[in-house]
Amino acid sequence: MRALPIVPRFAAAALAVGLALATLRWHIPLMLWDHLDLVPIYRAWQDGALAQSDFWRFHGGHLHSAAYAVLLVTTALSGGQPWLDCGVSLALLFAYAAVVLRIARDSLGAAAPRAWWLVVGFALYPGHLANLQWGWQVAVFLCLLGVAVAIRALTAGSLNWRRQAIALAVAALAYMSFATAIALIPAALSVIALRGELSWRQRLAHAAPWLVAAAAVALQYRLAGPTGSAAAAPGVALHYLLNFLGAGIARFATDLAPLAGAAGLVSGLVATVHTRDRRASLPWCGLFVFGLVAAALAAAGRAGDYGADQAFSSRYVSFSSVFWLGWAGLVALALPLREGVPRRLGTIAWAAVAVLAALNAVHLGKRAAQLAAHTQRIAETIRTTHPDVDAALLREIYFDEAAVAAERLAALRALGFAPFTGLPAERAAGAQR
Repeated sequence: MRALPIVPRFAAAALAVGLALATLRWHIPLMLWDHLDLVPIYRAWQDGALAQSDFWRFHGGHLHSAAYAVLLVTTALSGGQPWLDCGVSLALLFAYAAVVLRIARDSLGAAAPRAWWLVVGFALYPGHLANLQWGWQVAVFLCLLGVAVAIRALTAGSLNWRRQAIALAVAALAYMSFATAIALIPAALSVIALRGELSWRQRLAHAAPWLVAAAAVALQYRLAGPTGSAAAAPGVALHYLLNFLGAGIARFATDLAPLAGAAGLVSGLVATVHTRDRRASLPWCGLFVFGLVAAALAAAGRAGDYGADQAFSSRYVSFSSVFWLGWAGLVALALPLREGVPRRLGTIAWAAVAVLAALNAVHLGKRAAQLAAHTQRIAETIRTTHPDVDAALLREIYFDEAAVAAERLAALRALGFAPFTGLPAERAAGAQR
């Protein structure tokens, strides 16, 4: 059993502490935007009518039922204070990072000590702050944890049906949290196909449950999913995909991001081909494929309606960072086996990614701080002006639907949830009338 190297262990601890402090300092202090959709679900839960609510329905193309279950409990325990939602997201992220570091411990060893810096950096990436600070995004971290556990189960040791069952179970949990988990299906099929110690018959047998899962997901979307998005032109879809990938390390430079995404895609594929230790590379290949397919899914669902620049949403970085995590492992395993110019190019690429990722982390940290300050002002304005909240602000906090926003705020006040915590009881009760 290999131990984690001491320096990366301290680096991981420092990043974890930094993320925890930043999340608690910059968390969004009330339910905003999609998070307000939890209000009617919460009230239905209180009334014993959860099944009649939106708990089991698609929301923005995602099935969030597992995340809703977590949010209902945290909301009840905290009295509607989103800091607890963010604390759960942190715990899930740390569990995800622990799984990733176990993968690195078992597959990288001492082959490429520099790889640990990128692996630790992307596992506990400050870019996650965009999701950590918003309590609603518990769904993202449930998804990431499910992805990491599934890939480890499929790549650690011999592949048996017990590990398959674990992988399928956590994949289902991830899918019931965030639809991007669909990308886990091609990732799982890829690592199963690459397990050369299995016969083709065995690989087909292990692939069968994932093909059934793909058919079931397709059928569910056909029968109960959201209406289809506008189809994007191929060039726009490709541009979106490269923006999505590149934003993982270059969100701060939107002209550079698609070039970085293309370079990462090409170099990752080259590294895969030149990695002789196929078994060691399997989990990194799985993460790489997951990130790539996540980008393709986002492009299919968003590019036609919103254009290629929508891929620069800061919240997508949690998924594009998985692509770069896989890239780091693949390049780490390829570099020691290459000499001369290829090795020097690989080292340069590695250094460039590290520098860009560090700059990106600073940029995304600043954006998180700015959003925190803005939402603090929103909370204070709502608290002091309710029920006479400005219509423009109501439209801002709930997708231009002022009437719905006003109704949800009245419910929050009746419940005594943030930002109305501590108001006199009679004022809170008056919000119901």
